[in-house]
Amino acid sequence: MQVLGLLESCFKEKFGTPRQPHLVPGSLARLRLDPLYSPLHSLAGLAEFSHVWLISWFHLNTNKTFHPKIHPPRLKGGKIGVFASRSPHRPNPLGLSLAKLEKVEGDTLYLSGIDLIDGTPILDIKPYLPFSDSAPAPLAGWVPANAFPELEVVLSPRALKDTAAGPGGGEALRSLIKDALRHDPRNRRDATQMKEGAELEFFLCDREVHFSVSGGTATVTRVEAAVKFEKKFRRKKPGAQ
Repeated sequence: MQVLGLLESCFKEKFGTPRQPHLVPGSLARLRLDPLYSPLHSLAGLAEFSHVWLISWFHLNTNKTFHPKIHPPRLKGGKIGVFASRSPHRPNPLGLSLAKLEKVEGDTLYLSGIDLIDGTPILDIKPYLPFSDSAPAPLAGWVPANAFPELEVVLSPRALKDTAAGPGGGEALRSLIKDALRHDPRNRRDATQMKEGAELEFFLCDREVHFSVSGGTATVTRVEAAVKFEKKFRRKKPGAQ
């Protein structure tokens, strides 16, 4: 496999990244093709399409062994076969995402509605063809019967001030934060994350979003400039020294 390029995404870590594409329409990314693949020639004609399939590599997958059943968030602790899911924990950690193609400029694709973390290796790009890629009368298996509850998202006065108009701020940023939190990024099997009112945070674009969840409401308490992304420091296991 050859990597075409590394995705530059507004999502900086797994926590807070949507679990499926188009759940957060305002999520933006760009992909610059390696010069090795002659982008001015290999991308010719792609701008005429509205959407593209991205085949990616789940480079942050930590599984060392194969597990035939996994725990999708929708099942709230229940299990399902790995091939009946889109879990990144699979024998070959390949991702398939449908992204909206905003534009093509030179060697770079500008995308939206993405569900991939910053730095994700992209292995292939294919145009979306509605006459063949959209199945008639599709069935979604176990998913509709296990709808994932959505959170109401509110911004505190401090958060409203933090996201006021300015470089990278304003309503676009607020909508992006609300959409990312609306689908509840917490891991239901993580007692620390699921604790009522626990202070949580995630990186989004160049901001660090702090929030807490009580009942069915997520409250954004503050939004700070992310000076440095310290993933290892932020993701220490509970009780670790």
